[in-house]
Amino acid sequence: MKINLILGIVVFFGLAILSIGENIPAFMDTASLLIVAGGALCFGVTASGTFFFDSRLVAASDGAVISGWLGSFTGAVLIAGNINGNWEALGPAIAVMLLTVL
Repeated sequence: MKINLILGIVVFFGLAILSIGENIPAFMDTASLLIVAGGALCFGVTASGTFFFDSRLVAASDGAVISGWLGSFTGAVLIAGNINGNWEALGPAIAVMLLTVL
């Protein structure tokens, strides 16, 4: 792996952590993680090629993106179906919905 790539990843995550500060727990949701990781794992396992092959990693990354968007759309449908005039809960519900895309 190239040192520039590793350095870029470290700097990105360092700046991201500094920018959100003490609000890091707001970005953690177990259901969102399971949706995205499950989709990535399924896509990676079902890809063709040998076990340690780049096509599996590409398929897993594609699966993570697709699962994230599907999780977000599913969350939007659930929010729309259960709002029932409770407008105070709309903001936190949309925030959790967007975590799968993030």
